[in-house]
Amino acid sequence: MLGDLRIVEIGEGMAVQVAGLMLAELGADVLKVERPGGDPARGTAPFANWNRGKRSLVLDLDTTEGLAALTGRLAGADVLLHQFTPKQAEALALADASLAASFPRLVTCGITGSPHNHRDVERSADDLLVAARVGALYENDGYRGGPIVYRYRQGSWAAAHLAASGILARLVMRLQSGQGGAAHTSLFQGFLSTLPLVWARNSEGPMPNPPTYAPDAPRAMAQQLFQCQDGDWLQIMDPTRQFDYATMPTMWEVMAETDIDLETPEGVEDAFRRRPRDRWIADLRAADIAVEPAYPMGEVLRHPEVEANGFVIAVDDPHLGRTRQPNVPFHTDADLPQGRPAPRLGEGGDADWTPPPAATGKGAAPAEILEGVRVLDLGMFLAGPMGPSMMGDMGANVIKVEALTGDRIRFMHRYYQAAARSKRSLALDLTKPEAQPILERLIRWAEVVHHNMRFKGAAKLGLSEEGIRRYNPDVAFNYVSAYGQRGSRGNWPGYDSIFNAIAGWEFENAGEGNKPVFNRPGTMDVTSAQSCLVEIMASLYAKRAGGRGHTTQTSLLGVAAFTQGERLIGPDGNLTETYHLTGDQTGFSPYHRIFECADGQWVAVAAHKPEQQAALRDLLGDEAHFEAAAKVRTAADLLAALEAAGVPGDMVNFEDAMNRFFDDPQNRDLNLVSVLPQPLYGIVEQPGAFWHFGDVPIVFKRCAPAVGQHSDEILREIGYSDAEIAGFREAKIVG
Repeated sequence: MLGDLRIVEIGEGMAVQVAGLMLAELGADVLKVERPGGDPARGTAPFANWNRGKRSLVLDLDTTEGLAALTGRLAGADVLLHQFTPKQAEALALADASLAASFPRLVTCGITGSPHNHRDVERSADDLLVAARVGALYENDGYRGGPIVYRYRQGSWAAAHLAASGILARLVMRLQSGQGGAAHTSLFQGFLSTLPLVWARNSEGPMPNPPTYAPDAPRAMAQQLFQCQDGDWLQIMDPTRQFDYATMPTMWEVMAETDIDLETPEGVEDAFRRRPRDRWIADLRAADIAVEPAYPMGEVLRHPEVEANGFVIAVDDPHLGRTRQPNVPFHTDADLPQGRPAPRLGEGGDADWTPPPAATGKGAAPAEILEGVRVLDLGMFLAGPMGPSMMGDMGANVIKVEALTGDRIRFMHRYYQAAARSKRSLALDLTKPEAQPILERLIRWAEVVHHNMRFKGAAKLGLSEEGIRRYNPDVAFNYVSAYGQRGSRGNWPGYDSIFNAIAGWEFENAGEGNKPVFNRPGTMDVTSAQSCLVEIMASLYAKRAGGRGHTTQTSLLGVAAFTQGERLIGPDGNLTETYHLTGDQTGFSPYHRIFECADGQWVAVAAHKPEQQAALRDLLGDEAHFEAAAKVRTAADLLAALEAAGVPGDMVNFEDAMNRFFDDPQNRDLNLVSVLPQPLYGIVEQPGAFWHFGDVPIVFKRCAPAVGQHSDEILREIGYSDAEIAGFREAKIVG
């Protein structure tokens, strides 16, 4: 799909490597530049997983010869993907202006900790430190008061997807203009891309702004999360909360033998503890209620549906041997080169990139990155529709088709706002045959069609792949499912929480020895939407570069497996080891955690290098006394001492973090806050730009639309007269 692209990747951080992995597995030729002696992570599961299918080139970028060799490679490259801060890039002659002058068609993506032009852009890109800066530790649920550390690397996973999709968007623009340019993102923006589910301010409307947590109160959450008789846990997701547990046969048995009050949460919890997990799961699935076990991290790689869908892949790794690794969650009708192992040091680095790159367009540059791209979104909820929303942020023309009663997630107002910004709404009753001619015109209009319906229901509405291609054979078609389409569960329901459970994140984020916690916000939903975005952008690029409109698909289960990238199944059949969150939910080791200070504020520390750890011991004494030593200093004093000692640290932005983010003038100046009017909610403030495209701005023009807000104008655009539109409305086909 991306076989004409050459990408130079420099960096040892997770986000850079995962972005490069996704592009390599979509067909791009990715050259990983390594330091002399190689990436220190060589021989580990993360290196094996995140570097499959790449080439390796050893360069010493501290030498003139190494920089000259890199320059030679960039002359034949389409993309430079790196993790240098602006000052570091300038020192290597890799600043945006220098690259634009030397390689005008090169697309450059730098993944930093904080956004470009932000006051913190030169600070560490460690996930914990960035989460502290953003205020994300304020949003996590935990077993004590104060900021809570999560194990899931939310910033890096999101930044990897933003980088890959931003690169492809800039390449789509290059096909028109012939010019490359910046497509930067950051872990900070990665966090922002998930926080709209809980961070938004509305000046009016039915949903009040989020309450401020009491900073000293625990926030343990167990929504529809139950322990069973055998000690195992299961996670249910019944969004309407209307399922009657008393209708289950197993519950009849429990009610017959004991006096259980199912009207109270305590009674329901007691009932579930009286029978084994598998019996409850059988009853719930028979009732078409989404449910999965809460597994330890990594066990999802053994799941039969993961096997059936190819979300785990056999790889002969040069260091680890015959392994089973989490695969990228992409399914497509394109021939993708998946399953190639990570390279040996220097392997493939001598590939000839000297021929000039393929010619690209020389037209006028569009005002926005995706200006002129036409997207038809027929999805609901989050996992999927957030992808087209982000395309709308980049300037695409996105039409949201929804039922006359609206998207079923509208009752969760912030979730709906997060998934529907930058779209126009057409209310259309697709259950009526008279709507099919309208659907046909819409599909013929579109370059991209997306939905996340269960396929049996989609086929009834004319939205099977065959139905869509009947109207537009060359459209780029993408869909998101719960379990994937190659196993036995293609039409099963699925929601974020049950896939966080199956992926092990409910246990991991709880901390060692604790009961699992319901994850907040919806990380699997958001990652699925971002996976969908990467696929759509790859398919759009391939189509516009002279190929065809591919079918691509992703799934919540595929993403759940993909996020296991720190582990794999070794030749002995066992999972490789990884690190875990401590039981007090403060971090991962004495050197990588948050500390409470004398003034009640908190400081995050990430001392990964031996010299940094030695400096931290000089400051705080023996490891066993770090916590007590930090507690007698003020946060400002400790942070200043860390800075002076060269130990990466950051103040934890905790109390009232959301309002502090929105009210920060720099965040508003850098377009990190979107401020738009909406008919129901008044003025809506949300996290804003997830990319920095340099000379091409992101312009927010539309908040989440009201139901059918743009029906008339859309129907006129596809050729209907006012009289015909009035007839559709009278027949209740259009709302």
